[in-house]
Amino acid sequence: MKVAASGALTPVTSQNIGFQKGAKLVELMIKVGDTVTPGQILAREDDYIFRQTLNQQSALLAQQQAQLDRLIAGVTVPNGKDALDAAERFYNKTKKAVDEQVSLAHFNEKVARTKYEEDLKTFRQARAAYDACRSTMPLPTCTGGEEATYKAARTTAITSRTAYKTAQHNSNIAEANGDVTKANANTLLVNARNGLRTARSDRPGSIDVQAALVQSARAAVALAQNDVNNTILRAPVGGTVSAITGTVGEYLGAGAGTTALSPGSDAAIPGVGAAASSDAAGNAASGLSATRPGGGAFIVLNNLNTFQVVVPFEESDASKVSPNQKVEVNFDAVPDLERDGTVLSVAPTGVNISGVTNYYATVLLTESDPRLHAGQTAEVSVATQAVDNVLLVPNAAVLKDGGQTFVNVPGPDGNPVRTPFQPGIVGDGSTQVLSGLREGQVIQLPQVNAPPAQPSGTIGGG
Repeated sequence: MKVAASGALTPVTSQNIGFQKGAKLVELMIKVGDTVTPGQILAREDDYIFRQTLNQQSALLAQQQAQLDRLIAGVTVPNGKDALDAAERFYNKTKKAVDEQVSLAHFNEKVARTKYEEDLKTFRQARAAYDACRSTMPLPTCTGGEEATYKAARTTAITSRTAYKTAQHNSNIAEANGDVTKANANTLLVNARNGLRTARSDRPGSIDVQAALVQSARAAVALAQNDVNNTILRAPVGGTVSAITGTVGEYLGAGAGTTALSPGSDAAIPGVGAAASSDAAGNAASGLSATRPGGGAFIVLNNLNTFQVVVPFEESDASKVSPNQKVEVNFDAVPDLERDGTVLSVAPTGVNISGVTNYYATVLLTESDPRLHAGQTAEVSVATQAVDNVLLVPNAAVLKDGGQTFVNVPGPDGNPVRTPFQPGIVGDGSTQVLSGLREGQVIQLPQVNAPPAQPSGTIGGG
């Protein structure tokens, strides 16, 4: 029993390659049909923009590295220490000067108070003498020395009192101003201490943050360098160039050509033969497309030493196909050539082709031929079941009715008589007979718009 379908030859391996980023193509070293080796240079893009980007990223890396070196050198903490030492010296000098000024003000106040107390005592004594004189002697008699002494002592006491009050006021002002001056100096000292403490505590974190920025800048440089390197396209594997899309002077886009792989291999599903008539909407839903070889790829490399056939089977036939089944392969372009093959794999997901669900299968040829080329249409016949020494009847003679299977055999009068039999394996052209018929028995084929049926076949062995 066999199932057949047509597909297309494709190399066992096929790969789309292109530039990582788009730019102007400035050099192309290969032609379609050339054989290339792994690592061989195939083409080159203009790298001016990519090199400028690399220079910019390198400059940014140098800037970030310099900042990191400065943090590691640790100038912030020594500067903080110097600032604290200066603030402490300033505070000590300010405190000493303020204390001296306040002490002097207090001393002047004390001196003024002592003099005022002495002058007040003298004034009181002079006033007492003057009052006594006036009470014991006639008025004209006390207008001499007692009165003058009294008036002089009074003036001196008033002056001393004013001087004392002034000194007392100056002492209070000196204390208030001294407190403000010392507070300002102490604020500078506290700020210097806090600055040093912050520098000491923030330094490890600042270094870690800057080190991360350096790593980020270094990664950007590596990416920019990779972009420069990728302006030279090299062959990732050896093979034959089967397609080139682009010429020198044209601007190429970033390589986006991807390959829909055939079941069980690294080769693409070709867009010729039966696959070429596939329904685009159905294929899109399945993630496959029937396009020209290479699709949107810049260059396509194939391994042409070994071929396989990628075949879409209708769902009724695909259920009978499984890996390792034997296959006969014929080629439209080489009618006299037949090659054996083996089913490699069957796709688990169907594809809509002309409104019918199909499943791609990959058939690996066991031997090649110089006349075979990628894309040629091939007819494959898969032996799904095989039995030997059995009775067979043509499928065209088999009738089914009510769950039973019949054939027409000529009766005594020549008219067809339905004869039931038990069928076995059903092939493309014949059905196995398990019981109900015998070898050599004549059967009749159904006739449409024809004279009465005549014997037209016999049951044969196979």
